[in-house]
Amino acid sequence: MPALLIFGLCTTAFAAVPPGNPLLPPAVVVPPDIHEIAPDQVMRQMVDHPETVIIDVRTEDERHTRGYILNSLNLDYFLGQRTLEALGKLDKTKPCIVHCAIGGRAQFIAVQMHQLGFKDIFLLKGGFNAWAATGQAIAK
Repeated sequence: MPALLIFGLCTTAFAAVPPGNPLLPPAVVVPPDIHEIAPDQVMRQMVDHPETVIIDVRTEDERHTRGYILNSLNLDYFLGQRTLEALGKLDKTKPCIVHCAIGGRAQFIAVQMHQLGFKDIFLLKGGFNAWAATGQAIAK
């Protein structure tokens, strides 16, 4: 039910939910000024821009069972309006790297961030699964 709630709250620039799986985020068109960043480029981003915020939109259960990127901010995609309100309170001038498990939820949230006025948004290419698969550090 929370997944359906978020779909109703955010209606601009989204296609219909794919039939048969209401838990998938809706398809989105990612604006060209939202860029992908490879897992092995994240540390360079953090060194060059230490103010960068890493936003993990997975559930707390996913973070607990799979681990998470150290110092990442958890804003669960499935919390709908609460997540959007939390995003609205963040500094829109700071660079942000958004990720979920593989990328779908993160794309949705990145588009929302773009609409909220965030200026420097990156999507973690391949999501947390790619992060883990490339041997990057994982906090438990």
